Amino acid sequence: MKRGLVTFLLACAIAAALGALFLRQRGLRERTDSLHQNREAIERVRGEVHDLNLRLEQTRERVRRLETDPVEAEAAVRGIRRFMREDEKVYRVEEPPPPPETPPAPVESPPD
Repeated sequence: MKRGLVTFLLACAIAAALGALFLRQRGLRERTDSLHQNREAIERVRGEVHDLNLRLEQTRERVRRLETDPVEAEAAVRGIRRFMREDEKVYRVEEPPPPPETPPAPVESPPD
């Protein structure tokens, strides 16, 4: 009975040693670290894809409004090309240039 138990324990120890050696030779720790880094990169890219999908949907909505709403289309063209209607008057308000700086005139003292 003792001999069978010793043989069993020895076989378990050899199997554990071979398993540890196998894991070390196959680079399990490095592969696990690489797996975690890849998962983090995938999550970052998924976030970017989500943001891009939102921008795409907003752009599609803007295009739809430009195609269906003439006021929206006119506002876009006027903003880009700075066009005006025939019956409009354009007033340009510009600030006057700053006055030139002149040195103060010397103060004369009264005669004594």
